[in-house]
Amino acid sequence: MTILSFAEQSAWMRSMRPLATRIEFVFNDGDEGHPLLELLAHLDSKRTVGVGPGYGYYERGRPTVVKRSYAYDRGIIRAIESLGCFFPEAGNNEQWTELGDVDVIFLDHRGKMLGATVTHEGMIITPEDEEHMTR
Repeated sequence: MTILSFAEQSAWMRSMRPLATRIEFVFNDGDEGHPLLELLAHLDSKRTVGVGPGYGYYERGRPTVVKRSYAYDRGIIRAIESLGCFFPEAGNNEQWTELGDVDVIFLDHRGKMLGATVTHEGMIITPEDEEHMTR
């Protein structure tokens, strides 16, 4: 699997800008004290504990994760970039960027996934990938 550079991760994220209306973060280790929340403190979000099966790319429910849902804002993109994007670049021995073990889901106005990350696997999922997973 090819590891995307910071520039490639940023370009992928920015490519969804014309259609994205919501960005959701799934904090796999909880959101308490997370640096992203400080960067996004000026934005309203909806906080939910737990996600059900079939949500995005989750095959089974995950009752302990914390999900934060935001209306799209360019400041969110800048915040993600300031934390190092989603995955460390090739050659970096760190497991995470400063974003940590947080999955990110970009949604359109109908709630359809435009793209998502599976951070612990260093993977980006597109709607085409999701179609193949559900067949």
